[in-house]
Amino acid sequence: MTRPARNLALLGLLLLPAAAPAQQQFPVVGAEHVKAWIDGKRRMTLVDSRTPEEYAQAHLPGAISIPADRTLAEAGRLPRDKGQLVVFYCRGMGCTLSHASAAAAARLGHTYILVYQAGMPDWLLRGYPVERGWGPSPAARPGPAR
Repeated sequence: MTRPARNLALLGLLLLPAAAPAQQQFPVVGAEHVKAWIDGKRRMTLVDSRTPEEYAQAHLPGAISIPADRTLAEAGRLPRDKGQLVVFYCRGMGCTLSHASAAAAARLGHTYILVYQAGMPDWLLRGYPVERGWGPSPAARPGPAR
């Protein structure tokens, strides 16, 4: 191999992206679908993967708070029917909390998982309704250990 060819091969190796662990991808759903499902009272579990404090400030109507780092510990709050729709959301496009929660739910055996990737910032920009605080249902609150 000639020196220029070898240098070109080495340069090609340097330009390759670093190997990252494969992250499971989940189908992404838009705000219009989530809002239509909420308005139509579709049977689903809507999970806010942000912190309890962020959830209390504002969250999607009917959502429950299960912080991403608590998904496995609070598995009992997810639907017993592992085929029921579960939609996770968090802080928007740069946030990975919803995908982390979705991956944990998949490890628990849930099969119908969607991620509303645009999340709370998109919801607010669209002027869609939000709930504040913990709402009327104790089921919305995260479990005892935070």
